[in-house]
Amino acid sequence: MFMSRTIDDFRNFFRIDKNRENFKVKDATKSVIIMLSAQLKSNGITININGDEFLYNGLKREYQQVILNIINNAKDVLIYNKIENPMINIELNSNKIIISDNAGGIPKNIIDRVFEPYFTTKEQGKGTGMGLYMSKMIIEDNMNGELSVVNSDNGAIFMIKL
Repeated sequence: MFMSRTIDDFRNFFRIDKNRENFKVKDATKSVIIMLSAQLKSNGITININGDEFLYNGLKREYQQVILNIINNAKDVLIYNKIENPMINIELNSNKIIISDNAGGIPKNIIDRVFEPYFTTKEQGKGTGMGLYMSKMIIEDNMNGELSVVNSDNGAIFMIKL
């Protein structure tokens, strides 16, 4: 059902008459984690979510698509890099969602390009380079927020400010 709605969301992505709604950000994030839990568990990836629930008036399904894209990218890099004790952490704080991993980070020479359309680090046929580009458009253009990425000592940190 969630994937069917995701397809509808992409089909309707450029429509102007989108319906905003009040939604619980932590609950919306948890529903994405539940959907991905079997894949994460089968690859030995631990995912943690901490912080307080907060309400936001925006596009819930598009927000969930952004979370899905970021978690899937982290999962792929954790697997590709064969990280011991792979982990994804999500921290909710006021109007921020911080998603971090321990996959080693994004190479310095490409970190400034990850939100460009058609830019991918995946092998040919395994990535379109549209996930993070669409995610940035959703957060910044459709939800009046910010999406950014930095590296830590352990991995990448994506921050969403709503």
